[in-house]
Amino acid sequence: MDPILVELLPQSDNEKFLSCPQEERWSRLQPVIIQLYTRKRAGDGRTATLDQVVEFMRTHYSFHAVTHEYRRRLKDWGVSKRMEKEEKDAITSALARKKRPGASVSDVTTQHNGEDRPLDYKKLKRHLIGRKACLEVAPGLFSSWNLPYAAFVSSLPKNPEAPSPFGPLGPTPDYLHIQSPEALTPGRAAAGPSPRIQLVYEKHKEHCTSLFLQGRLEQLVISLPKADRSTMINYFHDFYIHSFILAKKWGQEMSNTNPTQAFGLTPQTRNAQNPWTPSVFLNLSSGPPSPEVSSATNISYPPTQLCKWSIHISSISYQPVSRMEATTSPDSQPPADPEPSSFVDALHQSMASNDFTTTPKADLPLAQDMITRSLEENPAALQLDAWKLAIMAGNKELLYKLWEDSGEEPPEGIEALHPFHLAAAFLNGGNQCCGVFTDLFRILPSSFAFYHNIDDHGHTILDALVVAVLRSHTSIQSSAVSYGFHSPNRFPGEENDICGRWDAETPTVRELFRQGYARIPTRWKHPFCHTAVQAVCHSIITIFASPASPSINTQSGLFLRRCTACGLELRLRPLHTVVVTAFYLAQLGMPGETLFGALAMVVCLITLGADVSMKANISVEEILRSSDAGQCRHTQLSPLDLIRAVPGDVIEAWSESCRVGWGCLTEVLALAGLQQDQERSSRSHRSASPLGDEWPGTPTSSFSESSDHESCWSTFQEEYHGNWLKLPCNGPRIGLLWASIQTELLTYRRVRDGDSWISENFSMKALEAWLEEDDTELSMPLVQNRMFKVHTRCGWFGNALEFLCPTAQEVCTEYFMNMDIYSRSSYICQPDLLDSFESLEQIEDKKV
Repeated sequence: MDPILVELLPQSDNEKFLSCPQEERWSRLQPVIIQLYTRKRAGDGRTATLDQVVEFMRTHYSFHAVTHEYRRRLKDWGVSKRMEKEEKDAITSALARKKRPGASVSDVTTQHNGEDRPLDYKKLKRHLIGRKACLEVAPGLFSSWNLPYAAFVSSLPKNPEAPSPFGPLGPTPDYLHIQSPEALTPGRAAAGPSPRIQLVYEKHKEHCTSLFLQGRLEQLVISLPKADRSTMINYFHDFYIHSFILAKKWGQEMSNTNPTQAFGLTPQTRNAQNPWTPSVFLNLSSGPPSPEVSSATNISYPPTQLCKWSIHISSISYQPVSRMEATTSPDSQPPADPEPSSFVDALHQSMASNDFTTTPKADLPLAQDMITRSLEENPAALQLDAWKLAIMAGNKELLYKLWEDSGEEPPEGIEALHPFHLAAAFLNGGNQCCGVFTDLFRILPSSFAFYHNIDDHGHTILDALVVAVLRSHTSIQSSAVSYGFHSPNRFPGEENDICGRWDAETPTVRELFRQGYARIPTRWKHPFCHTAVQAVCHSIITIFASPASPSINTQSGLFLRRCTACGLELRLRPLHTVVVTAFYLAQLGMPGETLFGALAMVVCLITLGADVSMKANISVEEILRSSDAGQCRHTQLSPLDLIRAVPGDVIEAWSESCRVGWGCLTEVLALAGLQQDQERSSRSHRSASPLGDEWPGTPTSSFSESSDHESCWSTFQEEYHGNWLKLPCNGPRIGLLWASIQTELLTYRRVRDGDSWISENFSMKALEAWLEEDDTELSMPLVQNRMFKVHTRCGWFGNALEFLCPTAQEVCTEYFMNMDIYSRSSYICQPDLLDSFESLEQIEDKKV
């Protein structure tokens, strides 16, 4: 008999536990059964089969049980002779994390069932060689690394019981023992890791690359040691910054045909003597500041509080000016004009050449050749990244070029990027205003916004615009706005300023993130300014004026609450969401906030058809975070009910300008509710307006509230209210307010520190007084001095070539805008929305 079996024989009947119940005997005999099943015999080096175990225990211990019962018990005890896939992966990861000079597989032992054994390298090798690499690329993967390592770590939710931000996963398994390194002889140290351990390292790198390409980033990050995590995240952040700048500049005249060299080197190590700076590369005589980030960059000084802005110019007078024409001298020679590579090719070339970073390929804890090969085998993979970068950079020309290059079709899988939500997150009123929105509407299928209105977080496109407002103009925490922003704990598009003061390329932003801050400091922010308001309202119009728009009354995915007593999910409607946004602008907004922007959003939504009477199940206490657990406090509230439910003592603590703005919002909702009720009751009796030839009108008709204006202009009524766009026609008071708001946005910006955030021509106090008293005149200069042209009863400038997005010239009776400051203005072509909508039809199955 084999010595192992002899050792396991009972020495007396007491060791058989014959007097114990059967269940207790299983427990008492467990050590014998496990050793019998798992220990190798000295003679042949094999272990006992289950049938042999059954026979041995029956013969020598008088223990009677069938084979399948042994199998179940061994499984319950966690005993297996096989090295499971998860175990092999865990061993591989642990060995890779314990890299050291002279490492060898012989230093590794595993403990099973209380016994230390050498690592079974043959089984591990078969597993490693048999593990298939994944070369398919997750959509938008390479354009997602918007934070360097320090900021990435700080953006993760903190678990106080976890030893690191990456949680308790990824430690060395308890059953694995890797001997501590002894003092290595010079020869062994120079020899490096053994061939066997080197194979483990290489296969682990391939496995990590597969996780990366599949987008399984959390699992990947956990599997890497800290140094490798940092290297990988900073490496791909370098690629993100390089690609973002490339996307931002793409389409400008270039004097060098290799665009990948322009912005490539990492900021901390860029060679100051290198002549290929962005300014030289773009052949600019006095270009924008270099994207270099010096360690001397002082983030304690916030950027300017003064916005940039966009000015819409009619397509007739609009002529884009090449930056080359504007900045090069007349004597300079034009650059050579070879056929440029595509933007997608440039991204691929950058990744293949590694010229965007100073990190050597060999230092990357991933197989860089696998990444390059995957991009070669999946040429469409980078197309989604290219579209994503073009949207984030706000480069309309690049977006159109990508569309043309793909046969005037969006790339397959574009819906995974949620392009309208992405455009909202990176909305830049200082550069393109609503331009990316309008271009996306043109190049994507006409019903795209309708069928893709809700993203993976449950947020609508309107929600995404609201998030941009809250991110840029309040100090509210992202997790309070949406559970989807819990990890990472930051808003999407945090590196982008909605009014054009900074973006991902800005040195102070890059230094901020490098120092480990994942969010923009509150002191950098300012009130909801006119630049942001105009961009948001124009984007809302682009989406919801279309006949193929999603429902404007779709439930919001923001500020979701759940009743702790009955479990009901409490969801807001759009106007409720804007009311809550106004509350936080007043409660957690920046000094100088007036709530003009929130008012503009509400009026814009009402003008486009938002239903002010629609109610939602709401708990004001939950929204204010003041509710007691275990009590149902929710009730059906309209937006007006909600705004009136905010406690007076809360409102009294606000600034005077916010209290006035809150009063204006209250009165507008009340007025709109009254008018919509009257509209419903009198719709069947309404007759057309007898204006006839008066349509072009005089300024006088703009401000009249006589019965002659009970209906809108007859042509406008037929074309845009009754048919096609089916825009609602609200009463003349809402119409006058909407016309006034549009004029204010087109003509005024805060150009100096100390200037008012609202012009002298528009008065929130006068507006509140006018809304409270039906028979008073709106006593503010815009109206009293008749500073804007005739408009329809519902507030649109119907004589404008593009009334949905008119220019200042089409709105104002004379020139009085203060925005023609070339260093701070972007002159952009007026969007032709009506032409875009011309062939579209209503989608009837709109669910709300």
